[in-house]
Amino acid sequence: MTENKVVVLGLGNPLFQDEGLGIHMINQLMQDTINEQVELVDGGTDALVLLNVVEATDHLLVIDAVDGSFPPGTVRKLSGRDIPLMVTGRMSVHQIGFQEVLALAGLRGKLQANMILFGVQPQCLDWGTELSPPVVDALPELAAKVNAQLDDWLT
Repeated sequence: MTENKVVVLGLGNPLFQDEGLGIHMINQLMQDTINEQVELVDGGTDALVLLNVVEATDHLLVIDAVDGSFPPGTVRKLSGRDIPLMVTGRMSVHQIGFQEVLALAGLRGKLQANMILFGVQPQCLDWGTELSPPVVDALPELAAKVNAQLDDWLT
């Protein structure tokens, strides 16, 4: 088993339905049995406070609602250069803040090279705290992929 620090970071605003996916998933993972080497972080919407988290971990797994014009509930895995470091388009309501965090960590030479982002295509970003049915239906697939990635990093 690796001695590296592993962080699962959920991003989003749970007041705007599917935009809160990352926070919902972190809350679900907190209910599960998780390896003690894994730190679960509710990243909320103020991404700039996450700079220390991004820079201080060996493996960073980010969970967020990602708009890629796919069918609602589609789960996507992005890694390395697939995760944009500069803002070129809006993938998330709060993307600018987190993208700036990634860019700043990169400029400081401390960007975590081993980073994975699991994104789910949102259906609804309206006011409300419930996830849309397609996103709810995607949660088991997302959880399985997150757990498989964690197993890969920890073994």
